[in-house]
Amino acid sequence: MDKACQSCGMPLEHEEQYGTDAQQAKTDEYCKYCYKEGAFVQPQLTMEEMIQQCAPILAEQGMQKEEAVAMMRSYLPNLKRWRSQESTEREEDFKPIREESRGEIRLIGLAARTSNRNEQTSQAIIPGMWERFWSEDVPGRISGHEEHRSVYGCYTNYENGVFGDYTFFIGKEAAVDGEASDGLEQLVIPAARYAVFQATSEPSSVFRVWQAIWNWAATGQAERTYTGDFEVYGSPDEPVLIYIAIK
Repeated sequence: MDKACQSCGMPLEHEEQYGTDAQQAKTDEYCKYCYKEGAFVQPQLTMEEMIQQCAPILAEQGMQKEEAVAMMRSYLPNLKRWRSQESTEREEDFKPIREESRGEIRLIGLAARTSNRNEQTSQAIIPGMWERFWSEDVPGRISGHEEHRSVYGCYTNYENGVFGDYTFFIGKEAAVDGEASDGLEQLVIPAARYAVFQATSEPSSVFRVWQAIWNWAATGQAERTYTGDFEVYGSPDEPVLIYIAIK
């Protein structure tokens, strides 16, 4: 599940955490600490005050307080309570460019464990992995890579959907009988059905589309399966395609 409180961002994994609407029915948009009987518990609260309330909780879970504040300042503006009306209307129109079924994909490249929370702190590892991929000529070390121009940035082995750790993998398709050379790893993405989204090759565009995907999934427009999601990079002037595995 991708559901999170649209006020404080707390993951909503159980109905016991849900707030209630005016008829006292459970609502999965907000947590019980933020929303009760159809109204916000602290209606005058500003987004910055919410951040200052939540940052100490994240610090107790192991984050540095300064990093928790920075992460929430990036994350909270995307939640329903804090988005502008214009932004909300744009996101309601957000949808994949198509749905597509793909067979098994076998890749060779670099892999490491991380999380969305970690990637919004000074401990982020994904930018460094991209740098390694090119500086260490990883594509040139993959047997049969010449036949496959695209580079894949993959998210797999999810621990708890968008909220937990996952494996980030950068690689290319290899020859059927190709073996991973020293320092490289193999990844097989199982056959699946995908919702396909499009971004430009600018990192900021890819990040914005991911933010919209998180909101798209959180509002129940599709159910993600987490069998493996990936970005496909072609030439610099080609759009980046983001494949999200769905039921």
